[in-house]
Amino acid sequence: MRGIPSSEPRYILGLNSGTSADAVDLALVRITGEGQQRQVEQMSAAEAQFPIKLQQAIHMAPAWQLADVARFDIALGAFFGRCARAFLDRLDFPMEHLTCIASHGQTVYHHDGKPLDGSMQLGDLSMLAQTAGADVVGNFRMADLAAGGQGAPVSPFADWVLHGGTGVERVILNLGGLCNITLLPETGPPIAWDSGPANGPLDVLMRAEANQEMDPGGALASSGTVQKKLLEQLKLDDYFSLPAPKSTGLERFGAALAQKAREMEPEMDLCNILATLAELIAWSIGESLKAAGWQGGAVYVAGGGLHNLALQTALHRHLGATRVHSYADLGFDPDAREAVAFALLGDAFLLQEVSTWPSTTGCHHQCVLGQWSPGPVLDRT
Repeated sequence: MRGIPSSEPRYILGLNSGTSADAVDLALVRITGEGQQRQVEQMSAAEAQFPIKLQQAIHMAPAWQLADVARFDIALGAFFGRCARAFLDRLDFPMEHLTCIASHGQTVYHHDGKPLDGSMQLGDLSMLAQTAGADVVGNFRMADLAAGGQGAPVSPFADWVLHGGTGVERVILNLGGLCNITLLPETGPPIAWDSGPANGPLDVLMRAEANQEMDPGGALASSGTVQKKLLEQLKLDDYFSLPAPKSTGLERFGAALAQKAREMEPEMDLCNILATLAELIAWSIGESLKAAGWQGGAVYVAGGGLHNLALQTALHRHLGATRVHSYADLGFDPDAREAVAFALLGDAFLLQEVSTWPSTTGCHHQCVLGQWSPGPVLDRT
């Protein structure tokens, strides 16, 4: 690992693949400085679609055998490496100027509130480094787990760097497969947690019953009607009453939640189940914010759920329409937020800067997140 003065610019490519495994988000970021005095410029961003067979395999991860885990760890590392190299080649960005790649990996398992049960992100760092031809920082959850934390969410560091320390309360809300929330108080460290489900159960139902990967724009959910009896039954999940910080996974709030809703109402129209789940998602966000001491500061929404009209309508109802904004209003791309977040985590690792708090993951003490894998050694003979 090279030592880099914080005054010098670092060019870091952040990679993120969400739990839906539909695309890899990439963001090339230029960074100078340290702490909240960093200057961060998103130079370019894009997404690379997953090959359909690889995506389908990831969706089957709960049924994998040990050999599958080993094989797809390598396959994902190579895929991420190809995506990174193709992106940089399109930009004609000189590889010798790239400080490193920062990769979240593909989450295939995350404990349900019991950190010692572990968390697994695939996409072997060495394979990624050798394929892309660059140094890599990744495996960001494990140091926090070792320090007694949940290992998630880890993106609050970026929220703190980019949007904290303003003297104004802000909430960053990421609607991916799950919903994770960063509450930035007027002063002090962030508070963070997973509130529960987001797109995960919606996408499962669309794949199973509509032969589509998602509900585009939330159109089908918007055509449905919230079913109060089903909603009240789904609210009984004990995760919703747990205090922050807390984290969960699709093992609870993906296919299992979708199946629970369908089993409770086997004859219900799909549009009504989707509408009810959208209401559940917004309700769980609102309730968890209130429990965490939210004072009503502006809420900035990122992630795929930003484009779901049913979800946005429900959020406006639960949080107040004037309080809910696109993450773009803060000057950053809502669809690249997670990729930028991992670029900043990679930068924190390079500077050996702590990037987690007891208030965000429940860790016993702050720690440096990440592990290093060097790229190819150049022939200097």
